[in-house]
Amino acid sequence: MQKKVVFLGFLLIHFLSAFAIEVEVSVFKFQANSPYAEVYFRVNGQSVKWNQNALAKEAAVEILYFVKGKDDKIHAYDKFVLTRTVVDSIADFIAVKRIGLPAGEYTLRMEAFDKNNPEDKLELEKIIRTEPLPDGPSLSDIMLLATFEKSGEQGDMVKGGYLMEPLAYSFVPPSMTAINIYSEAYRPARDTATEFFLKVSLYEGFGLAPEKSPVFSKVRKLSGALTEPVFMSLPATSVKSGDFHLTVSIIDKQKNVIAERKTDLIRSNPQGDIAWLEQYNDSQENSFVQNLKAADMDFILKAHLPITPQNQVSTLGELIRSDRLASQRQFIFRFWKTRYNENPEAAFNKYMEVAKAVNKQFQTNAGYGFQSDRGHIFLKYGKPTNVLTIDTELDAPPYEIWYYFQMPGTNQTNVRFLFYNPSLVHNDFKLLHSTCLGERSYPAWETELYKSVPLERLGNTVDATQVGDNRNRNARKYFNEF
Repeated sequence: MQKKVVFLGFLLIHFLSAFAIEVEVSVFKFQANSPYAEVYFRVNGQSVKWNQNALAKEAAVEILYFVKGKDDKIHAYDKFVLTRTVVDSIADFIAVKRIGLPAGEYTLRMEAFDKNNPEDKLELEKIIRTEPLPDGPSLSDIMLLATFEKSGEQGDMVKGGYLMEPLAYSFVPPSMTAINIYSEAYRPARDTATEFFLKVSLYEGFGLAPEKSPVFSKVRKLSGALTEPVFMSLPATSVKSGDFHLTVSIIDKQKNVIAERKTDLIRSNPQGDIAWLEQYNDSQENSFVQNLKAADMDFILKAHLPITPQNQVSTLGELIRSDRLASQRQFIFRFWKTRYNENPEAAFNKYMEVAKAVNKQFQTNAGYGFQSDRGHIFLKYGKPTNVLTIDTELDAPPYEIWYYFQMPGTNQTNVRFLFYNPSLVHNDFKLLHSTCLGERSYPAWETELYKSVPLERLGNTVDATQVGDNRNRNARKYFNEF
């Protein structure tokens, strides 16, 4: 079974705010026999409301989940409150549930809400698959770990004698110098005397991409145990930023693969990227980037931020702050060479023409025009299909609604962005709300846009998300119906 990075692994059913919970599932077996699912719930500490008392901050999330089989039978159900108390910095909080499940396919459905802000709710579904016991050696799913350390204590987060914290969102940040994994190797009693080996390999690209030579591999001999916990740390200092997949395999003496599991991960490593760029050579010395001047690089590099993949943003940020002209040129060359191999120079020039026009149109006192919210969205997604500008409503500051009938990159249709200018400074429009996946979503945007009329809010004035209709309040109609 291949495990996808978490944001591809579940179906979001209902999203009313920035409230964020990650649900990660790994399947193991009791003594190489009956399967069970280990479900980790991670609440993003930055997405919930914290109540402050005299000594600390407290947050609480109520979670209800159930697991249903294809026959609609409920195999597991629980309702619990996940709490966290901190003194200074905000932190995530985690819970784990273990659910015995016979071989088959199941749907886990979760509903959660913020106890300090009950209007903040989240619902999601995730598919769980457990497999029948194979005849020969087999493997559990792969867990990516943020940390693990030996522990003599007992607890939900302790496994195989180690206290483990799952890695959030399958993302290996620059601060991590190793890729840590946990898995379990199983074998039937008749195979306990047979020699098998465990091989762990890291490959570029997500698991569906063709496997080239691995970035690195590590092999060790397995013991003859029926169930063998596998903890391993793989060096990541030299692994550049990008998408990767990791395989764990059981092989025999002849290097035949007996069993294998895969999981995807994302690595961010700006220092490793820059070191790689300085060594990389693909006829770059004769390319168009040699004509790029140091005085222009701040503008050029910052113009690329809206279209740079998330795992390379940190690297680009380091290059913007540095004076490494050769690495800056190399980054631009590789960026366009990867996307437009036949003519990267033409693609670069075309993009920079748009960036210059966007800079001019959305110029502000705070920076380049493409650093504004409207400029950023324009470069990232292209020209909107329609734009509606409103500056005549007495109850609201000037605002704009951008409409995209077809959203490039997300396959969404009828996407809207709402920008507003509460400061009334020229071109100082901020993104207030959008329906685009991955962009700012603020369910109470109406109450912010029409904050001059707080008594006109519908329902509870504190938790309201809408404002009463009026001829000076047409944003909801324009946003939903235009």
